[in-house]
Order: sequence, then structure tokens, then C-alpha cells
Amino acid sequence: MKGEFMSLNIALAFRLRNKMKERIRKLSSIVERADITKQVGTPENTSPFDGKTFNETVTDVSLLMATLRDFNVAIDKANAVNREDLINLETVKAEMAFYDSLTQTIRQASLFTYEYNKEGGRDKIEREFLLDQKAVVSRLESLRKKKDDIEEKLAESNFKTEVNFDRTVIEKLL
Repeated sequence: MKGEFMSLNIALAFRLRNKMKERIRKLSSIVERADITKQVGTPENTSPFDGKTFNETVTDVSLLMATLRDFNVAIDKANAVNREDLINLETVKAEMAFYDSLTQTIRQASLFTYEYNKEGGRDKIEREFLLDQKAVVSRLESLRKKKDDIEEKLAESNFKTEVNFDRTVIEKLL
């Protein structure tokens, strides 16, 4: 990667990466819809979408993909400072999903059932929760707070942490 390195933090890198992915999707779509043959002896037509020939567009997609791969490596290296927080965030989200599901189950649970008695009638049987509903909801709320704290820390880090990649390389491709 040659050229002058302009400041590129993780937050901006994520936005640029998304633009690259979108550009790859658009160009790939053009290639998929394009006529891949031409009349013998005639010049290759240009795409009405981007003004390039089929071959030029295929080359552009390949270059974008190779650059995206290199850019992802640079982002991953820079993001190493966030690795533990990212793992913690993934774990907290999984635990939140578990407790959210448990909360839904508690909300739908019936606090009584009916059983047939000897006389042919039905007796109402009270049921009790195995878990303290307030404790489950409290745990879910504390996990939400923990998730928000981690996301806030990551967002702050994403604006401070620099990615070692020449952003002009990407900007030229977009």
C-alpha cells in the first residue's frame, strides 16, 4: 500500500468497508445481468450502468475484492485492542437472549392447572415458579446495562483507534 496515509479510524473504516461491499454488490449484479457474448468482430459494449466494458467491470470487482480482503486484515489488526470487549459483547448478547426467552416463558406460564377429582369434577391446582421472576427480570436489565456500557466503550475506541491502511486506495475504487 503506497501513498500518503490519511487518518482512518475504525468507525470510518467500517463505513468505507460497507461502501466497498455495496459497490461490489452493484458491480456483481451488473456482471450477472450482462450479456457475456458479442458479435464476432464488433467492439465490446459498455454497460449502461457504469460506462465500462464487461471485462473492465469484472476486473474492477476482482480489484475491489482483493482490496477489501487487505482492508479487512488491517481493520482486524486495529480491532485487536477491542477483541476482549467484542467477545464480552457477544457473550452478553447471548445471555440476554437466554434471559429474554426465560422472561417470555415466565410471562406465558399459568399459575394454576386443573385436575380431575374422584367425584368427576375438577380441582384447581396452584403452581409456583421455580425461579424468582423479579430476579430474572433484574438480571436481564443488568445485562442490558452491561451491553450498553460495552457498546459505548467500543464506539469510543472505534473513533480513537487508527487503521493502518491508505484510505485513498479505497476512495479511488469507489
